[in-house]
Order: sequence, then C-alpha cells, then structure tokens
Amino acid sequence: MPEVEKKKESDLEKAWEYYEKIQSALTGLFEILNMSMDKNNIFYQCAVDNLENLKETIIDMLQRDYNPAEIKRKLRDLEFDVKKSLFFEKEEKE
Repeated sequence: MPEVEKKKESDLEKAWEYYEKIQSALTGLFEILNMSMDKNNIFYQCAVDNLENLKETIIDMLQRDYNPAEIKRKLRDLEFDVKKSLFFEKEEKE
C-alpha cells in the first residue's frame, strides 16, 4: 500500500475516532439534561435545541472539504471565547 493511501486511511480513522468522541459527548450531555431537568422546562428545550444544532453543524463540517488550518483557527477562537465566558465573566460579576 503506497504511503499516501496509508496516510489517508490513518486520517480517516482519526476523523472517525473524533466523530465517535463528539457523538459520545453529545449523548452524555443529553443524558445529563434528561436526569436533571423537567422536559417541559424552557431551558431544557433550549439546551436540546442547541445540542441538536451543534450535532448538525459538526456533521456539516465533516461532510465538506474545508481547509484544516481554517477549521483549527476557528476552533481555537471558539475555545478561547468559551473559556473567557466561563472564567473571566465570573470574576467581573464579583
């Protein structure tokens, strides 16, 4: 098997592993919501909607041929924004 084909197969296996991790995380979050919130609660409904949108967006990203460097940059920006909102906004409120 040529080296290029091995790399593509390896990349595909990694992508599949990442997809399975994402799917597992989304399922876990959904299960937590089911255990801790009333299904008629508006916040429950909003959280489920957000999880579904996240899942659809991830699937869309995996189906398209985006530039990997661009995706990495966007994910880093997203990670920074999430960490900023989780840690720094708490300090501002205090």
